[in-house]
Amino acid sequence: MKKHRIRSVLLGLLLITALLAGCAAPVAPAGEGAGQAASAPAGEKTKVTWLMLVEWPGTDDVAADFMADNPDIDLVLEKVAFNDLFQQIQIRLSSGSDTPDVLSVDVPLVAGYGIRNWLAPLDDLYTDAERADILDAAYAAGSYEGSMIAAPQFTSTQLLFINKELFEQAGLPVPGPDDRLTYEQIADLAQQLTQDTDGDGVTDIWGFTWEQTIRIYQLQPMAESLGGQAIGDDGLTVEGVINSKPWVDAYTYYWKAFNEWKFAPPSDVNAPELFAQGKLAMMIAGPWQIQRYSTMNNGAGPGFDWSVSRHPYFEGGKIVTPTGSWHIGINANSKNKEAAMRVVKWFTTSKGAELWWRKASGDFPAQKSVLALFQTDPQFQEGTFAYMKVAADEATVNPVPRALTPGFLEYEQILQTTFDDISKGADVQSALDAAAQRIQREMDKYR
Repeated sequence: MKKHRIRSVLLGLLLITALLAGCAAPVAPAGEGAGQAASAPAGEKTKVTWLMLVEWPGTDDVAADFMADNPDIDLVLEKVAFNDLFQQIQIRLSSGSDTPDVLSVDVPLVAGYGIRNWLAPLDDLYTDAERADILDAAYAAGSYEGSMIAAPQFTSTQLLFINKELFEQAGLPVPGPDDRLTYEQIADLAQQLTQDTDGDGVTDIWGFTWEQTIRIYQLQPMAESLGGQAIGDDGLTVEGVINSKPWVDAYTYYWKAFNEWKFAPPSDVNAPELFAQGKLAMMIAGPWQIQRYSTMNNGAGPGFDWSVSRHPYFEGGKIVTPTGSWHIGINANSKNKEAAMRVVKWFTTSKGAELWWRKASGDFPAQKSVLALFQTDPQFQEGTFAYMKVAADEATVNPVPRALTPGFLEYEQILQTTFDDISKGADVQSALDAAAQRIQREMDKYR
């Protein structure tokens, strides 16, 4: 996935090393102690550094917009590659460095940074109205032990992508953009859509799969739809949670998709590419694929009619949609906290959030008021780009973040292996029991 790629083994080793070395000293509230904001002499600018991804285009333009509104601040963007970002955060913040002042935070790592006291509290950053404009799930995902330490900048969601031509050829009704299928309906349709077109015993057209076949981000809503939790309320308990009945039932469905019903291609297949080739009838994927398929082949598209519908759920269960993306935090040791607070607030409230969306990353904003602009902006009124309106609305429909835990990295990596094993035929209960034991051992290190 565009914003949720597998983090490097190096990151895991670095985070574990930091844990073994012990947590940093407690953070003083903003304006107190060694981290107190320094005032620049009259007439001089306060320099604020922001460590972020180099992959985001247009960031210089939005930084210039910020400085036009805040002429007393010199905002310097430190742009690094994806893996380098995590490495630099680890090295610099664990050493007590006072730079960067501001850093981009991948939301699953918020709790991990929180337990190390690397980020300054942001509880007083927003007015009540500004707080109400932020998606609740995004706000919760940026919090640790009741305090917000990473301000929501983006959010994310998922849709069901549909090859309309394959449905029509099979004589099946095509779900519309506002339809929401159950997983049971998908299983029935997918079996009818899976084909061996030349009779050689090899499947040529697959019925359904996930863009991220073995990643918890897209698979977690299945268990939650059946009443399960991603992790215990303490953020550390997995025994009895990820091997409970909702999880077993959800991933028995997943097992059947690959092993009994056989409508899902092998887990190592590139699902978005398979869809682009016209060989996959349905796929759960992120809205970034809307732009990809709308603009490919010089705007001609993939060569067949396609559409989207809402994220599925289990019959009789809850509607749950996945969410989570990038937030912004302030280095607990920054000497420029007051100016850094102004940076964070500007980029996560109305004007800055909208300009970042329009000029920079293009990611879904975490602010309800900016998400609403998808419904009126001319760019999203015609053609397949209009599906972005569906996605923007879906981002507000019961979004649930990934497990809020300081051990997320270990949690994700072990579950990734577990899902891969299940897709290849491993017994579901046994696989989840083994995963729960392995993850629990990792989580207990954080107690």
